[in-house]
Amino acid sequence: MKSPWAAMVFSSFLSACATRQADHFYILSAQPPGASEARAAGATPATLKVTLPSLVDRAEMILNTSADGVMVLEHERWAAPLSDIVAQALARDIERRRADILVTEHSVPHAPGTAIMITVDVVQMTVRRGERASIETHWRILDPRTGKDEAGGAVFSVPLAQDGYAAVAQALSECVGLLADRLVAQLR
Repeated sequence: MKSPWAAMVFSSFLSACATRQADHFYILSAQPPGASEARAAGATPATLKVTLPSLVDRAEMILNTSADGVMVLEHERWAAPLSDIVAQALARDIERRRADILVTEHSVPHAPGTAIMITVDVVQMTVRRGERASIETHWRILDPRTGKDEAGGAVFSVPLAQDGYAAVAQALSECVGLLADRLVAQLR
């Protein structure tokens, strides 16, 4: 004969398993959406290094709740380290705007003096649910072929189109796209 206690424990275990919230994973998409242009033969190499504040460079999505508060969304997650996702999206965004540039990771070796070096420091990333997403950035572009060395900084902000976590990823994708526009303007 089964104990009522065992049945109750088993029932509690099953209900705990059944109510576990599923994790959702997000990436940033290249902007503008659609197919990339064909890569030009002999494209100029560029290396890209992106850094993010440790507060947001984590697996969980972070939302700002006030000037001094954040909410860590345990079940809304980035599919990879956010700094990698931002770097990949920014690289594709630059390439979509300039078919004559091939962007690689900062760690990929190139012949000395041949690659344009782009360094982006995301100083702050802010997402207010139902409002806006923004990134504050500083950057430096060094072209060793011409000796051109430019630095800049700006805040890129877009409204959240809808009230869902996929909208957060889309808004941040658009912010990164605006950053790519600015960087490409300085690469000319």
